[in-house]
Amino acid sequence: MNLSELEESIKNNNIDKALNIIADIGVKKYKEACPILMKYFEITNNNILRNEIAIALSDIGYSEAVEPIINMIRNPKTIGSRGTLLYSLESFDYSSYIELLVDLLYDDNFEVSRQAFILIENIIKNLSDETKQKCINNIQDEIDKLEDKVHFLIESKKIFL
Repeated sequence: MNLSELEESIKNNNIDKALNIIADIGVKKYKEACPILMKYFEITNNNILRNEIAIALSDIGYSEAVEPIINMIRNPKTIGSRGTLLYSLESFDYSSYIELLVDLLYDDNFEVSRQAFILIENIIKNLSDETKQKCINNIQDEIDKLEDKVHFLIESKKIFL
């Protein structure tokens, strides 16, 4: 696999070619490409390129990518394009990030909230009772906030009647 061709494609902004190479790397599970993929995963501002890299790293099973993927999910520059990043975590052990996943349940982006749900559902049986209780408490706090908001909106609606 010619990794210099990948780097050249990215540097020349030939994104379609780079995406094809990255997809091929993932399919062939070419682990030697992981350092280069990680480099561009962290520096690119192109969400499509970043997502394709995350999927390739997941397909390869490169567990060193978990923390950088989590950091990218937390990064404000990925708002609106976190669903694929979350999906890429499925093949890894991400259980230590359960609180972040619970917080993402409240995300306004449908794909993000549902993908967080799927990830949680996949590991729920492996969580300690203490961790589960913390998550339940967090969710209940969010429900309480929503109930307050609903009550306020109902009262606000009444002024128009």
